[in-house]
Amino acid sequence: LVATANAIRAAGIECETVSCGGTGSYPYCARQPGVTEIQAGGLIFSDELYRTRFGLQYPQALTLLATVTSRPTPTRIILDAGKKAMSSDAAPPRPLGLQTSKPVALSAEHATIILDTPSDTPAIGDKIQFVVGYSDTTVHLHERIHAHRNGRVEQVWAVQARGRIA
Repeated sequence: LVATANAIRAAGIECETVSCGGTGSYPYCARQPGVTEIQAGGLIFSDELYRTRFGLQYPQALTLLATVTSRPTPTRIILDAGKKAMSSDAAPPRPLGLQTSKPVALSAEHATIILDTPSDTPAIGDKIQFVVGYSDTTVHLHERIHAHRNGRVEQVWAVQARGRIA
């Protein structure tokens, strides 16, 4: 793409914008001379897919809050957020603050976490925060994103394309 843009410029045609890449190719595109724009959409959230498979280590910015609804055993936790709330197609979501060696299992409406060691916590009603597995296929499942900083909601953003297929 950069070679094409340089060839266009050499032919005397002005090419102000050279846009390329996506989140997965961001590290390569960002180093290319002449690139003026990178289309790295999912990178803004730094989900599990981009961190684990692509090694992009940026602060994780998209999480989902779920409630513990059942504790059938001391190592099993059931929560009220499944595939209808967060995607697992490209990478499983990761619960924050829990020691697990198995990926989170998602059914349509529930998540199951298996703890490494038995524990009484978290208890029914407690909240668990998940880093989403793949932001690209999670965001569109929600009407709004609540932007917060230091535990305080600063803005609520409507997901404009929610429910729309062109």
